[in-house]
Amino acid sequence: MERNRPARNGHRDHVDGEPVFSFIETAVLDPHPRLLVERLLFARALLQANAVLGPRFVLGECAAAHHIVLGNAATGFAAADRLMTYGFRVEPSLDPPGIRLFLASWHSEAEIRALLVAITIVIRELETAAR
Repeated sequence: MERNRPARNGHRDHVDGEPVFSFIETAVLDPHPRLLVERLLFARALLQANAVLGPRFVLGECAAAHHIVLGNAATGFAAADRLMTYGFRVEPSLDPPGIRLFLASWHSEAEIRALLVAITIVIRELETAAR
């Protein structure tokens, strides 16, 4: 599978002609800090209301960074790969073990909601496969 680099604003990339929504760190300053705060509050409300993600959520090194703890690094790499098949780019994380995602003002509420649904599905798939 050919993988292209994230777009300059970190928003969209393409893998095999399909759009990918990128939630990785870009080192680009967010152009709309107030909108970013709204997106962060929206995401945190969804995370806290989700029975699968809520207990796994850990705030990252900055307000935009979010960790979903998955038990071990291998599971994080598997989850990141699986999320790519759903069209979402996140980073595997070693400490804490799991996945790391960065939110930005250019992510719509629908994209954030879809990402969190996809993460929930992937976690359930991985838990089922591990049994």
